[in-house]
Amino acid sequence: MAAFRKLFEAEEAVGLAVVDTEGRIRFANAALSRLCGGGPPPQSGCIAAVLFTEDTADGVAGALRAALAGPPAPPVVLARLADASLPPDAQVEVACRPLRGEPGALLRVTDVTARQRMQAQMEEGARLQSVGRLAGGVAHDFNNLLAAISGAAEAALSRQPDAPTTEDLRQILDSAARGARLVKQLLAFASRQALAPRVLPLAGMVEAMIPLLRRLLGGRHELGLHLPPKPGPFVRVDGSQLDQVLLNLVVNARDAMPDGGTIGIRVAALTLAEQRIETGGVVPPGDWVVLSIEDAGRGIAPADLPRIFEPFFTTRRSEGGTGLGLPTVLGILRQSGGQVTVETRPGEGTAFHLWFPAVTDMREAAPVPTRAAPAAADVPRRVLLVDDEAPLRRLAAHALKAAGHEVREAEDAETALEAVRAGFVPDVLVSDVTMPGDMDGFALAEGLRDLVPGLLVVLVSGYAERAVGEGLSGQSLVFLEKPFRMKALLEAIAGVSS
Repeated sequence: MAAFRKLFEAEEAVGLAVVDTEGRIRFANAALSRLCGGGPPPQSGCIAAVLFTEDTADGVAGALRAALAGPPAPPVVLARLADASLPPDAQVEVACRPLRGEPGALLRVTDVTARQRMQAQMEEGARLQSVGRLAGGVAHDFNNLLAAISGAAEAALSRQPDAPTTEDLRQILDSAARGARLVKQLLAFASRQALAPRVLPLAGMVEAMIPLLRRLLGGRHELGLHLPPKPGPFVRVDGSQLDQVLLNLVVNARDAMPDGGTIGIRVAALTLAEQRIETGGVVPPGDWVVLSIEDAGRGIAPADLPRIFEPFFTTRRSEGGTGLGLPTVLGILRQSGGQVTVETRPGEGTAFHLWFPAVTDMREAAPVPTRAAPAAADVPRRVLLVDDEAPLRRLAAHALKAAGHEVREAEDAETALEAVRAGFVPDVLVSDVTMPGDMDGFALAEGLRDLVPGLLVVLVSGYAERAVGEGLSGQSLVFLEKPFRMKALLEAIAGVSS
């Protein structure tokens, strides 16, 4: 028995208790006391089942009864410890087996929260892959349709119609823009956006957003800033996407405090020697830079907390909430190699922590190579326009010709190459990324640059898997997401440089 007690007390990871035939604890190890935390302590003489929440105590009591009845050992049950401070998804695995040589049972309590969260993340990752494939397929075709709709509306507006028609056309443009934003949010949630990540000082990026955030908040809310000295820790991120993330979370914090208050924004470098279990996920060990947005509002209800990152889940439907804000934040962070975790207490407030992998090799933070000065906007250019969507191609060609450019149209990469080999020497290639045939827009640009040194490239797409996978940072091209305004295309052609 002495040897058993020594091994019993030496166990640090698993909570253990010896239980008598009435289900009362005879003695327990220190690990079980730590697991119980602020709940009922595993004291000698107390009923073992009271250590667990009411909804799971019956399952534990049943397992104990089965163990006291003798072999075979009952199955392992999942339960929750009766500690109100534990997060809603905290779970333990409870195993019971009869003692050898004397009446009673041994109770084993193992914290499986991290394992359950890892499994949930893997399952969510599989779901995201499916959603991503669906979103990518829908985005390409849907954005092409929106581009045709908005392009036709722009062309009609350029003919200066009467006032009622002008109003109708502007409504069409606004609706097309809203549809494009919705598709973009879905792609963000599925981590399928075309990003242009760069190594940036996180605190500096946050500081640059402060004037806009203050204007957005108005006079009833203040910002409490806790930023490290410049330049601060560096992360690899798409700056525009970081701005969107920060904007979403600050607006959420504002809405959680309708009577006003202080929204805290802090940036801190953190090194984890081992994985950290947080509400929302498991953060692996390593060097991290954490951006936190904190409010003192109403908090998130325990029943809602597991669902806050689900697309289209919102508690503010009547206030215009779409349920895509937080899923968008999560998708952007994950595509950047990071994670989002949450701390919340109903009635006390919420803190979102954005975990970015720290950049420790500062060679990645080298300045972007200087490029030639952009050409003047009124310089006519020879443009090779390649798009398999005939309506879009015609609308873009009309806008380019109206601006004074010479345009040669092609429906695919092979036709474009034939035009160049036949003698058309373009100054600028404007090409869709995804096209029928063996060559996409990237491959066409590479092939044409061998034939036309110094060729300037503008790539457009409603969704391109290759652009998502490779990223666009550092490539000598301009990328436009469909649907775009024809003005944006003209500005891209005027400003693109080799």
